[in-house]
Amino acid sequence: MNTKWRILIILLMLTGILLSGCADNAEEAGPEEETEETPAYDDVSEYGPVTEGKDYGVIMEYYGMMKPSEIELNRGDTVAWRNGKPQGTYVLISDDGLFEDQEMDHNDMYSYTFTESGTFNFSVRDVPGMTLTVTVR
Repeated sequence: MNTKWRILIILLMLTGILLSGCADNAEEAGPEEETEETPAYDDVSEYGPVTEGKDYGVIMEYYGMMKPSEIELNRGDTVAWRNGKPQGTYVLISDDGLFEDQEMDHNDMYSYTFTESGTFNFSVRDVPGMTLTVTVR
């Protein structure tokens, strides 16, 4: 009798696994759930022009990195950082003291316009590899 119950339980488990795999098929699914769409981070134009110069977007990703990690630009150009971490905050730091530390929640944006030539470094508090180097011509 024990063997029959074991076989029945195994068959039920296999059936459940097979059915759960079919539930992921998007064509068979019911109405789509609404999800919050994340904007493209390399396009800051949706927020209006920041300056007369060119605008650059930087995403502070959840995986402990900034994309891109290096930017070369001209004086008068602007860099806009956006926090892409789904929950929690990042603290953006100008290692050269260009601005005060910026605490940023998910999807917050902070922008800075470069007026002087040089090489400037930026980092995120408590995330060692999350850095950005900006070279201004």
